[in-house]
Amino acid sequence: KSSHTTDHATGMTLRHPVTEILTEPLSETVAGWADKYPDVRITHDVLRGHPVEELALASVGALLVVVGRHGRGGYSGMRLGSVVHGLLHRAECPVITVPESRHG
Repeated sequence: KSSHTTDHATGMTLRHPVTEILTEPLSETVAGWADKYPDVRITHDVLRGHPVEELALASVGALLVVVGRHGRGGYSGMRLGSVVHGLLHRAECPVITVPESRHG
């Protein structure tokens, strides 16, 4: 299967092996979920650009965006990073944040 990167600034689709390296951990993480929930469409995309901008663009037409968070903000009371915070203000659909797993 061919992997690709979409550069939304130019609209170009780029194919290269780095994308496969980046998508492999994601594929391993969600392995089995597609079989368990066949009605849920899962996509793996590696996008180039600012994360908030790219995720906001990806949210257009989506039912939901799920993003991970690590809870290491700028100060101890901050639970969301700047990307999640920015996405919450820019997304065109609901956003769910999932905390980092404490299991290594």
